[in-house]
Amino acid sequence: MPEASVIGIKGDPIQVLWQKAQAGISSHYPSASDAMLRKVQTQLAHEMETVDVLGFAPYFLTVARVVDIIRDMGVRIQARGSGVGSVLNFLLGTSGVEPIENGLIWERFLSPERLTLPDIDLDVESARRHDIYRKVFEEFGGERVTLMSMTNQYRSRGAVRDAGLALGLPQEEIDRIAKELWRFSARGFRQALAEKPELGDIAAEVNERSDLDLLVHLTERLDSLPRHTAVHPCGVILSDASLLDRTPVQQSGMGLPMSQFDKHDMDPMGLVKLDILGVRMQSTMAHAVAEQARVTGERIDLDRIPLDDEPTFETIRSTRTLGIFQVESPGQMELVGKLQPRVFNDLTVDISLFRPGPMQNDMPRLYLEARHGEREPDYIHPRLMPILKETLGVVVFHEQVMRIIDELTGCGLGKADVIRRKLADAKLLPDIEVFVRQKALERGFPEAAIEKAWGVLSGFASFGFAKAHGAAFALPTYQSAWLKTHYPAAHIAGLLTHDPGMWPKDLLVAEARHLGVPLLPMDVQRSTTEYLLEPLSGGTVGVRMALTDLSGSTEKERERIVEYQPFSSLQDFRDRVRPRRSTFEGLARVGALDAFIEHDRNRRHELLAHVRRISAPPIRVPEGQQAFEFDLPVPRYGGIVSFDLHGRYQVDLELEELGIAIDTHQMKRFYPLFRELGVTPARDLLSLPSGTEVMVAGVRRATNTPPMRNGRRTVFVSLDDGTGLSNLVFFPDAQERIKNKIFRTNYMLVRGTTRRSGAKGISVTGQMAWDLLDLPPKPEKQEAQSTVRSRAAG
Repeated sequence: MPEASVIGIKGDPIQVLWQKAQAGISSHYPSASDAMLRKVQTQLAHEMETVDVLGFAPYFLTVARVVDIIRDMGVRIQARGSGVGSVLNFLLGTSGVEPIENGLIWERFLSPERLTLPDIDLDVESARRHDIYRKVFEEFGGERVTLMSMTNQYRSRGAVRDAGLALGLPQEEIDRIAKELWRFSARGFRQALAEKPELGDIAAEVNERSDLDLLVHLTERLDSLPRHTAVHPCGVILSDASLLDRTPVQQSGMGLPMSQFDKHDMDPMGLVKLDILGVRMQSTMAHAVAEQARVTGERIDLDRIPLDDEPTFETIRSTRTLGIFQVESPGQMELVGKLQPRVFNDLTVDISLFRPGPMQNDMPRLYLEARHGEREPDYIHPRLMPILKETLGVVVFHEQVMRIIDELTGCGLGKADVIRRKLADAKLLPDIEVFVRQKALERGFPEAAIEKAWGVLSGFASFGFAKAHGAAFALPTYQSAWLKTHYPAAHIAGLLTHDPGMWPKDLLVAEARHLGVPLLPMDVQRSTTEYLLEPLSGGTVGVRMALTDLSGSTEKERERIVEYQPFSSLQDFRDRVRPRRSTFEGLARVGALDAFIEHDRNRRHELLAHVRRISAPPIRVPEGQQAFEFDLPVPRYGGIVSFDLHGRYQVDLELEELGIAIDTHQMKRFYPLFRELGVTPARDLLSLPSGTEVMVAGVRRATNTPPMRNGRRTVFVSLDDGTGLSNLVFFPDAQERIKNKIFRTNYMLVRGTTRRSGAKGISVTGQMAWDLLDLPPKPEKQEAQSTVRSRAAG
């Protein structure tokens, strides 16, 4: 670890660490009862004893120093991982989650029985991650710090692109094929061609062309092979001045040195890494808080907000969770709708259940049935009830397994964690079983309870999740939900600026409309490279669209616009910004130059014509003739029509130039057709019972093919119709009928059946789908229309 002088300590590190921890009690437990303070002191003494035995005081002091450096930079930071279970980390300010009341365990993080080095992960603002790296180098010195490297391996799209280039295939053809490879591994390319109906066209081409057949062969061979060395996304190695004697380094793409060792080499080489991971939601929240302070003067401390705010939980329970960390996916919308979180721990449980292992082992269903009284919780034995009560008899967390092992055997939590880790090794299970059964009998457990407990423990390795991880994720989940509930405009500004989630910006803009947040169009007099709050009359605030989304504009052009604002005229804008003609015309088409025509959108034909005139190549003036250029307003040409604008909706221009529909929702122009076809709006689906035949439609917002318990591929599609999201499920039989439209159709019409799941959960099982932009009078469509019309008539 870095020398004591480098981390700013004098004397015995363990004494310094104890003093720092004690100093944090008053600020982290300001209103705690005497009983709670005694628990804190007891737990802190226990943790400090372990730290002393293992000699890890310099490690904790070093991490605390890094955390202080980051906070002094004004950057949001939150610890993640098993280190969140430490009272010591909480008191040092490294973690923001209180571990005792959340039922977290120190031994899941560190104990004398464990043979691995401690590992504390820090989530920081993604927009500031590189700044943090440079600051750490500056504070500790380049001889003590290096970034960690990783070996990037070939995945599907990279493999087919490099193989296609090697074969000399046209770029357009490579791109067309690569777009289809996101749903399976490169190694399964040929199998996918044989099995997946949407790949039928490509499969036929492969059968006819030897070069494409070779492309498939090479792509499969490249799968998982090393491609290049890159900077690890979060690993920073800290040591003393001898670091460069113990690891080779090379220059990284960001200009800082990186070790040629990867994460698997850390423990064998005795190197300690600190994971500093950039998280976009942290940047989103930081931006929201900063904007609220800039516009209103109100300073929000997200780390001090109460964790029992009922309106915040109501927002989550409503399932309108777009822009809320960890719970905004279609699957999580359904789960929170069923679970209906009411306290902070419910968020920890929800996040922990929504993991591949728990999902594949059907744990969410078991938990929800017990939560809603559909079955009695099974606590195995009364002595295990305190351990399993919070999850209603379903073993969800690593910490629960550790406590069960400890209760059955009396081995202590440190050894229990070692045993928990060994449960994943089938070869070790027989010896563990003998130990657990023998000790449990000695401690008075009946055979039936031991049998049932061992059944749970032996099968746990495939689906466990650390509660410390879940609690660490739950905190920004709650914080982002709190912001959305109480400061929706600031939250939307942060989301649009830092784009932290799975949804396109256009859907976030639609969510802003639902929340009643005014959206202010792009304006070269006001817009910047970020989405900013802007005060409006009546004490409200709106969100001003940023310049960054203008298609084809360059960073330099955008920087000059911000630098030279405001502009006295269109010619002044042209002369100082020097935009390329494509950028100039794009700004005119989306209304960003409306300030020069008194914000009269009916004059945009004149504006665009004038932009083209003043951005045309200069005319050579004969020698001896004097030339004048006057700074005139946009003239009224009278009756002029630009074919770029004529007959086109404003929303079309915005989608083309910005990718975002600011003026209105892009699906509104389809509403007459929806009424004709009997389409059910997304907002009305929740009022329908299960089994109702419906037609739904919208623009595609997400497509997922997660692993399923039965091994059969299921496709999940989310459509947005302007009133909300419709979540659709397509099973293999429907996929066979729909073929590639299930993945390629942007504006989709679907016939299906509703499926209710809990108080706020509903989805549609799709049976057939069509492209809204291509609805010829086919038999299938006529059947769909007649079905809907007859039901409406009935």
